[in-house]
Amino acid sequence: MSHVAQSQTAHYTPSMPRQQGQESVSPRDHRVSVHQHWPDGLLDGTGPEPFFLVETWRPDDNVGYPASCTPETCRRWVEAALAYAAAVDAVSAELTAAHQGVGSVPRWRYFAARRALHAWERVRKRYEQTVREAGEAYQPTSREIWHEVWSERDRAGLRAREEAQEKREDSREEAQARRRAAELAERPIWGWSVVTRKKWSIAYVFRHDVPHSDERVSAARQGRPCVNLQELRQALKDLHPDRLHWDGTALAETGRELDGLSFGRCWRELFGEDHSTFTSLPPLPPPTRRPTDRGNPSGGSATSGTGGHGSGFSYGGFGGGY
Repeated sequence: MSHVAQSQTAHYTPSMPRQQGQESVSPRDHRVSVHQHWPDGLLDGTGPEPFFLVETWRPDDNVGYPASCTPETCRRWVEAALAYAAAVDAVSAELTAAHQGVGSVPRWRYFAARRALHAWERVRKRYEQTVREAGEAYQPTSREIWHEVWSERDRAGLRAREEAQEKREDSREEAQARRRAAELAERPIWGWSVVTRKKWSIAYVFRHDVPHSDERVSAARQGRPCVNLQELRQALKDLHPDRLHWDGTALAETGRELDGLSFGRCWRELFGEDHSTFTSLPPLPPPTRRPTDRGNPSGGSATSGTGGHGSGFSYGGFGGGY
């Protein structure tokens, strides 16, 4: 039997069950997962071409290639894989049986051995023809799947480049916002005044360079010193008022100048605390995209806006939250 050029004659693993187990496959997020499967080759130098097993796509699956498709296209890909696997499996089983038939005939039975060998030759020719025709029939589907695989890779590459560009833009915008906040913090434009009542005191905080939004600030700002944010913070902590009022117009103008960074966030990043209560806060995570809270320049604090009052000092410190 040395003249019978068959490389894997004793065993052939059918390919059909590999895809049959995936017959219920359907696109997920308009994608499926495909990976190539090579059926066992039974003849030296001649073997079936690989085909694509189609499976439901999973984000954490790194085995196959993601490919975009519709449910109809997915069904067509699965049917083509099943048809190809069925044809190759059937003729491979015939060739394996024919080879086993040749090997089971004793050498001394010359005519029986000749008949078995002729039968094997007929099956071999049919095997080569069937494998070739099945491959030709499946080739358009294979090309279509490869096209979608490479298209998906191109889209993934484009998404990665866009995300990288967005991150660079975010970093640049955040750096600009931090620079504006640092520049604003150094400007001596802030002032304060304290009004004392019978049982409590209130500190009014305003900007000297913008119109006031509260009549109480109008009288309080006359003759008050101009300080930067660091000096303002220290003065307020030394004064220890029961209540703190930030002028709404001052906060609105500050938010406009910060252009994307609220005053509350600016104060928190500069000093690590709430601007209305002076309580310590953990560092803020960097924004993923441009903030959208310009309509509330105070950053959502209870003391922000016109006429707002925050929680007062409690047990020696500012109470309330951010």
